[in-house]
Amino acid sequence: MSLNRLFRLISAALLALFLAFAVALVWTEWNTYRSGANSVPALRKLRLALLAMEKISAERGPANAVMGAGASLPPELQARLANARAQSDAALSQLRAALEADARLRQSWAMDKVRLVQQGLGPARANVDRVARLAPQDRSDVLVVSAVSSMVDLMPLMVRVVSDLSNEADRADPLLRDGLSAVRAVASLREYAGQVGSRFVAPLIAHRQLTQDEVIEIGRLYGRIELLRSFIAGQLGSYSRAPEFAAALERVEKEYFDSGFQFLDFLLQIGLKSGDFGVTPSDLFKFYVPSMASVTDLRDLLLDDLLEQAERHNTRARNLLILVVSLTLMACLFFQMLVVLIGRRVVRPLVQATDLVSGLVDGKLEQEIPEARHQDEIGAMMRALRVLKQRMRERNSLAKEREALITQLQTSSNTDFLTGVLNRRAFYTHADQQLGVAQRYGRAVSVVLFDIDHFKRINDSYGHQAGDAILIGVSQCVAQLLRKVDVLARYGGEEFIILLPESDLAQAAAVADKLRAALEERVFETEGDRRINVTASFGVATLAGGEALDKLTKRADIALYRAKRLGRNRVELAGDELEEP
Repeated sequence: MSLNRLFRLISAALLALFLAFAVALVWTEWNTYRSGANSVPALRKLRLALLAMEKISAERGPANAVMGAGASLPPELQARLANARAQSDAALSQLRAALEADARLRQSWAMDKVRLVQQGLGPARANVDRVARLAPQDRSDVLVVSAVSSMVDLMPLMVRVVSDLSNEADRADPLLRDGLSAVRAVASLREYAGQVGSRFVAPLIAHRQLTQDEVIEIGRLYGRIELLRSFIAGQLGSYSRAPEFAAALERVEKEYFDSGFQFLDFLLQIGLKSGDFGVTPSDLFKFYVPSMASVTDLRDLLLDDLLEQAERHNTRARNLLILVVSLTLMACLFFQMLVVLIGRRVVRPLVQATDLVSGLVDGKLEQEIPEARHQDEIGAMMRALRVLKQRMRERNSLAKEREALITQLQTSSNTDFLTGVLNRRAFYTHADQQLGVAQRYGRAVSVVLFDIDHFKRINDSYGHQAGDAILIGVSQCVAQLLRKVDVLARYGGEEFIILLPESDLAQAAAVADKLRAALEERVFETEGDRRINVTASFGVATLAGGEALDKLTKRADIALYRAKRLGRNRVELAGDELEEP
């Protein structure tokens, strides 16, 4: 088969593939547009559900106040309760009508739960009215708690309705997911804020202390409110550039958490000690419920922003669909012409050049690059690839040499040239890190500073070469007896320092004494078959609080000085002194 025929077959296959891809792309964008068109109606239904949930929750405020009123019910309070009930019924009716108008949601779980809430409101309100008609002395805890719980128990159904409708909006436009999570969190904050206030109604009416179960429930609600507070602050991080969101969140902090929530905390402290609250349910309704308006305002602000986003996404999806269809038609018209033009002078040579470039990128420097046949761009590319291959070989060689040099320089800069252990600078770098870790996690760490006794006498008697041999032998002997995590370094001259992580003063003293005994028993051989015995004096200090490495080393040095002053070849422990008397 000739190359031209093969290329035509390939071009036809590519055209078919392109058409399939274009159709799939158009279909995908069409589905995206059609799905996004449902996001705005879904958000509006979600708003109705949140409003119904808010109104039912808000109804508990005047209901609790009515149950805590005296023998004569104030007309103003009775009117507020009637108005709150009317608002709850109206919000539920609007939500139910919106769900019934949508064929997909008419027989949904959300619709069933709305019906259950409407059915449950009647008995719950009857419980409230029954308690309100009783004389104040006859309003027992059992009746009040039952009436409060009958209203609170309706909220999980509304939470499920909100969750289902939120999922509908999320499926319609996944880009709204973070905002929907924030809206649901704010709505939950409003509900839990109402519930925790309702938990004080029975104790306020009975003028009694909080029971253990009530304290546990209030603590659980407190925990959920604090979690939601943190979650909402994190979710609103993406809105940091919008001043209205920052102002709304600040208002929630001031009006609810700094005012309303603190008022509840004041009641909680009184309820833990006595029942003398000095506050009635009407006062609770008057002072606490208005503080939750800031939470509702934040929720509405988020919902308005989500609606604007959904409309923008829908408009963008429609424009993108039109653009994709237009570009697809244009691409289909010019595709064949471009394939013919590109195939003759570009595709075949470019495939070969691409393989060569990929091989060079993968490090295949042994592959052969063919000679350029034409004086055109492809030929220039082949010649450039030859130069690139040579440069890559040179670069790889230089890189290996540089890495070896860097490794050598790092080793020599951190190592004592004579003994092979760390030098003083490297020790301080490593020890600072270890002290930081120990101070952060409260772990023990100790420093041992030791000095070879009468080392000058060895140099004077046997020569500096013998002294060097002694230094090397001492460092090797000590290194063999230390753990892998311990750090040994030459501190200067005949003085060495050891860092002992995870070791307190007693453990470090035991290590120092073991090293002292080992050095005392060791016989060091030098040139001329001389056998020399040495001893060493040790100062031990352990980390105390947040002291710096210099202070820790100073205390070890003082202990070392004491050991030498008291006769050498001994271990002395450092105290808190910073100067030797």
